[in-house]
Amino acid sequence: MLQLLEESRDELVAFRLAGSIDRHDYDVMLPILEEKIKQYGKIRVYAELQDAEEISLQALWEDLKFDFRHAADFKKVALVGNRKWLDWLTVMASPFTTAKVKHFEVPDRDKALEWVKADEAQ
Repeated sequence: MLQLLEESRDELVAFRLAGSIDRHDYDVMLPILEEKIKQYGKIRVYAELQDAEEISLQALWEDLKFDFRHAADFKKVALVGNRKWLDWLTVMASPFTTAKVKHFEVPDRDKALEWVKADEAQ
């Protein structure tokens, strides 16, 4: 399930993914990201992953296609959730993007939002 968060404004897209994530979630999220990229050029993304049980292969494929097309369109990406899973995701994403990607534990949600919004390198 995908939920757009109220922190989304201007060049920041903030969302929460929970439970089972499928193509429908990406069909909602990707147009939002594309519109923000058209509007601002480079965007920031804040993503909370809560109890992400499974991601369908089709959803993962949509995500990878989007990531390759827009690899240079992200300034910063803050990932909040289970450290082990996010460590893997951060390592896998880094060769494909110029964005600064950083992961945070759930209790550090506010720090993640501060970091992703900040212009200076932190």
